[in-house]
Amino acid sequence: MKTRILLTIASTIIFLTSCASGKYVNYLKDHTEVVQMTDSLQFNSLDNDFYSNKLFLVGEVHEVATSPRIDFAMFTQLHDKINIDTYLAEMDLAQGYYLQKYIEGSDELTLKEILNKWSVGIGSISQQYRNKWKQMRAYYTTLSDDKKFELIGIDRVNDFGLVRKLLKEKLPQKYHEEIPVDTDALIAWSKNTLNIMLTSEQSEFKSEDLKLLKDVQFNLSNLSEIRSRDKFMHENFKRYYAKHQENNPTVYGNFGFAHTLQAYKYTFAGRMKTDTTMPYHKKMISMNALYVDSRLTVESNHLPMFMQDKGKKFTRFKYSQDNRLFMYIQGIADYKKVTESNTISLMKLNAKGSPYLNSTRGTKVKKLITIWDAYDIIEGTSTTDYAQYIFFVRNADWIQPDEL
Repeated sequence: MKTRILLTIASTIIFLTSCASGKYVNYLKDHTEVVQMTDSLQFNSLDNDFYSNKLFLVGEVHEVATSPRIDFAMFTQLHDKINIDTYLAEMDLAQGYYLQKYIEGSDELTLKEILNKWSVGIGSISQQYRNKWKQMRAYYTTLSDDKKFELIGIDRVNDFGLVRKLLKEKLPQKYHEEIPVDTDALIAWSKNTLNIMLTSEQSEFKSEDLKLLKDVQFNLSNLSEIRSRDKFMHENFKRYYAKHQENNPTVYGNFGFAHTLQAYKYTFAGRMKTDTTMPYHKKMISMNALYVDSRLTVESNHLPMFMQDKGKKFTRFKYSQDNRLFMYIQGIADYKKVTESNTISLMKLNAKGSPYLNSTRGTKVKKLITIWDAYDIIEGTSTTDYAQYIFFVRNADWIQPDEL
């Protein structure tokens, strides 16, 4: 009898939390733009208040097929409208440097070589991501000189081979043999020899090369001191801003969604939100993607056997954030109510009078079995403290990995 009562209570709770709320649905009807998956991505509902911001962060799950598409569409729409100065990439300084060279037209390194050790693992082994950068390169060629943008990597060093290549390009020939091959030795060398070299022999370097080399030295020498990727991103961006603050750059960044949640003080977005030394804390927007009835690229050995695609290195995993076992976002039924299958919808959550300003509905996660990380909601916060816009993606496919 007790078991039956408990099951009844649990079923009732699940039913109630799965229902759409009229108040939220009515709000969303007026603040949602639905775009068919087959249509070109252009969001016409974005208003002047949106475009008046100075920092735009798009958060995604990298392994869903719509992610590179949304990134390219959102960046180019913003750039065409307000001229983005800087694209922040979730990659290290050397990877960003050579990717910028590629976008500018260089063929010295292939995309596979540049992205080989990218921390966005799926981005290093998929044609869909390489196609995004090819599109970015083609777009760049259409821009006049006064509209050119700069891509920079602000993540921790991940490709030490590219870092060594960059050092050899920027340091005089006489120092090349001193550059250690061993990673630990390279880090120690950067703390001592490279630091002294850049301080005592500044006249030997071009101004821009010296700035770049100082950034390389900072990144290498602080690898053991700064463990947090988000802190590294923040520190690297602060260094970038210090060199460009007179231009008051307008900035766009594309990251995994965990880095773009503003309410947490330890994320990149949270650090930017609380940093009053730069002008972005009151002029920033986070736009995060949520997914239902979609697919995700997962390395099979990261899943229980019964969930794996048998005999495959990667599994085309069913991913839906309305799954009551693995990840259920309370209030996701509201999002589903105002959208359709096979669409990418843009939802503005922070309009005047929005119910999301005073609740955590639409962002709070419930789950019974832990497979994906979820973030605890901070007491006293609301949905719009985490992100102000949602890309609600329905029926997206996985990112097809290269045949390995």
